[in-house]
Amino acid sequence: MNSLDLCVFLTSYTLIVAIFSVGDFLRTRQHAALLSSSLSLVAIGLTTVACFFANPNENYLHLLWQLVKEHDLSAATSAGLGTFAALIWGIRWFDGNSSSRGSRRHMITLLTVQVIMSSSMVGIVICGFAFLWQSTRGVARDPFARVNAKEFEIARIAKFDHAPIRVAAQDRNNIFVCYDYFEEAGTVGGGILQLTAGETGAFQKRLVAESPLLMRCYGLAVRDGEIFVSRSGINAHAKQGNIVFDNFGAVTRLLDLDGDGYFEFYDDLVTGLPGARGPDTMQQNNGICFDSSGDLFITTASAADRGLPDHPFDGAVLRIPMQAGSLDNLQAEVFARGFRNPFGIAFGPDSSLFVTDNDIDENPGDELNHVVQGAHYGHPYAVAEENSSADSGFREPILVGEDEWNFLGIAYTDSEALPPAFRHCLYIADFMQHAIWKMRLESEGDTYKISSVEKFASVSSPIDIAITAQGDFFVLSRNTRNLYHIHLRTDE
Repeated sequence: MNSLDLCVFLTSYTLIVAIFSVGDFLRTRQHAALLSSSLSLVAIGLTTVACFFANPNENYLHLLWQLVKEHDLSAATSAGLGTFAALIWGIRWFDGNSSSRGSRRHMITLLTVQVIMSSSMVGIVICGFAFLWQSTRGVARDPFARVNAKEFEIARIAKFDHAPIRVAAQDRNNIFVCYDYFEEAGTVGGGILQLTAGETGAFQKRLVAESPLLMRCYGLAVRDGEIFVSRSGINAHAKQGNIVFDNFGAVTRLLDLDGDGYFEFYDDLVTGLPGARGPDTMQQNNGICFDSSGDLFITTASAADRGLPDHPFDGAVLRIPMQAGSLDNLQAEVFARGFRNPFGIAFGPDSSLFVTDNDIDENPGDELNHVVQGAHYGHPYAVAEENSSADSGFREPILVGEDEWNFLGIAYTDSEALPPAFRHCLYIADFMQHAIWKMRLESEGDTYKISSVEKFASVSSPIDIAITAQGDFFVLSRNTRNLYHIHLRTDE
């Protein structure tokens, strides 16, 4: 029931109650009936005022008339619900014990009935107002989160004011989350929060970076006390009917030079990446991670659902060799290509690289790819599981998700702190299925295969996941704006 339906319910309920209670007072002329009739009239007025505030852009009475003219089914259902809830007030019109009227016992009984029914009316109206307030303020119940393994427990450790995008874990007590915002007044920007665990185990949030430069940070990594973001602005030029988008994608390093905990120094390591651009401005340079030697890897998306590449780095995994002692003049090189919108990236066993790819709209589901240097993964020329791609020379994904599976963040763990059944697995955030999938890897020739897929946890709209060396899982929910901590139970 939305706010408008609730307004219709309250209107019909208070109107029917007022008819019964005022009619009862006019019929009996009893002072006890005056209480409920007065309250019912006040309730009508308050309800009307509250409904005007709940729908500030519409005249509520005019809106009711429009619903009647349009025979709106949802409004009719709400009105019927209010009417049937109010019918109990009709019981005051039937009083079979006429011989006792006027007696002291009759008056006490009448007063008791009126008080009980008036309390019921007041309670329904107040609770209805509370729901209206909740709806207009955008307050909603968080979907239930659970972990599907008895060895673990899950807890929400943070709620954010803005929708988060990425999470990175330095260790179990230092977590970083980035977000962006687009305010109604026109302000745009982004920020990074650090969550640190106190002595009691509760996590405290602290803003460590904020800037318009951080508006679209779709990749986040922390390393040696430094923060790295994969970000993109958007800028376009129009000339003679052609729209050209600038390559605004970049990887930026953030430093805390004065040691106060706030990262005030920004330095672009790589620029000119194919960032946000048309026709699909959701796709840009995304996830980043470091290999064991310190080289930086970046995923970059294609510009369209299935269009030809328009940039040398279009739909690719890039590697940036980090030269010892100098971060000047870093050059990105293509490590592998043939992706549509690779989002999550993580290293697995034996320094093997894995990427989640949001594949084309016609594909049954998103891809999980084992990324090999120099390989091409088909986009936009071939679609996974099509016969035409079998002998084309394109490398196949190691897993194609089912219909409406949406793979985003990915993490791998071989932490000895975890039970054997949970080691050497990839964990993938599935946004559409509200799931964290646990996928067991097995070697198969020069690649890997997924030997099992299990739902490790159920979390609303998970967008990213990070796992620490101590075996702690941190899952970021986009829509509920929550950060969840999954860890081994301490009571076993």
